[in-house]
Amino acid sequence: MSYKTAQQAAKGAGKAPETRSEETGQEAGFQMDDQFETFDHAVADSIVDLRGARIMQLVLTRIASGDMGKIAPQMFKAFETGTLGALGEQAKQLTDWHSKPQKALVPADKPKP
Repeated sequence: MSYKTAQQAAKGAGKAPETRSEETGQEAGFQMDDQFETFDHAVADSIVDLRGARIMQLVLTRIASGDMGKIAPQMFKAFETGTLGALGEQAKQLTDWHSKPQKALVPADKPKP
């Protein structure tokens, strides 16, 4: 049962006021409860705003320092594997160039086969 439903059920299930002062007291209690509910929502909004901003700051700081967490490195590896497989010969040539640049290049004075 939600808070609103419980509140409305309590209003309906309450003892019917027998005097004007009881009626006034019940009404004041319901209004006070509404004020607390507004206060509760304001506190919750502030907590979300403050904690959300702090969490985002921490996340960006960690990413800036190179911490990619657990999922991002796996995604990068899967992307690299897929790219290397799709590009085939071009990827092999680049890998050869990075490991031994002199062997991968054809001399400028000799024509390419």
